[in-house]
Amino acid sequence: MTAPSTSPTPSRPPSRLDAAVRRHEALGPAAASLRALLAAMRAVPVRLPAGVPDARAAAARLHAGVPALTGEPLLDGGGLVESVAALARALAGDGAASGDSLLAVAQALHSVGGTPGGTALAEAALGGAWDEVADVARRLDVDEYSLVAALDYAVRPVLRAAAAQLAPVLAGAAWARGSCPACGAPPLLAELRGAEEGRTLRCGRCASAWPFARLECPGCGERDHRRLLALHAEGEGDHRRADCCESCGLYVKGVAVLDPLAADAVIEEDLATAELDFAAVERGYHR
Repeated sequence: MTAPSTSPTPSRPPSRLDAAVRRHEALGPAAASLRALLAAMRAVPVRLPAGVPDARAAAARLHAGVPALTGEPLLDGGGLVESVAALARALAGDGAASGDSLLAVAQALHSVGGTPGGTALAEAALGGAWDEVADVARRLDVDEYSLVAALDYAVRPVLRAAAAQLAPVLAGAAWARGSCPACGAPPLLAELRGAEEGRTLRCGRCASAWPFARLECPGCGERDHRRLLALHAEGEGDHRRADCCESCGLYVKGVAVLDPLAADAVIEEDLATAELDFAAVERGYHR
């Protein structure tokens, strides 16, 4: 009897991050750590309360110039602790170096999970209020950067889910700000789709996308082309560049795409274009 044939498991197609690692081998460890973290995010449970987010309230906030998810009870203290623990267990199970440190953070957070302080910490993490998180790190005697990283990535799945539910509301909003219309975070990068189409800013936290003029700074609104410049390698200005503002010092990276990047791909692309960060920071610009 002939044994049934089996097809090999298809491998992940090469990405732009893979190409960047081939060009710069030093990116290899960072790329591996990032992919482990993104994979661990898929183990974080997402259970939005009934009626959350409230589409009508979100539309009213947007009309008033306030990010749509502001104040939405997406996660309480207990849910935050559960999310951090799930992230840490997934990383540790995958053998990631950061797994043990995040397990220690998760253990420390158990003392605040069901308290008003835990809910306040969840609100701070959802809103990106990292100064408040730093204060909590000192009280819990845990590493500030480990706590910030744990909370940031632990809340991203629920932010993505909530923003996706509000997609029709966000699409119909007249949002002209440089920050994310859903969660209020600054853009991680911009997608470029041809000179006529302008650019689309992308959020690294909730994965939202919103159109924004090419000749305008997302940070301060500067529109004087003499104060706006682009850093790029020779011949790559239309494909990969850092748009910099002389007025406020902000820079936003732009990458040419044919189709919108998937949520994880936005974060991978940020690392794949690290050389633009080095060039911008070296010249005194900041994100």
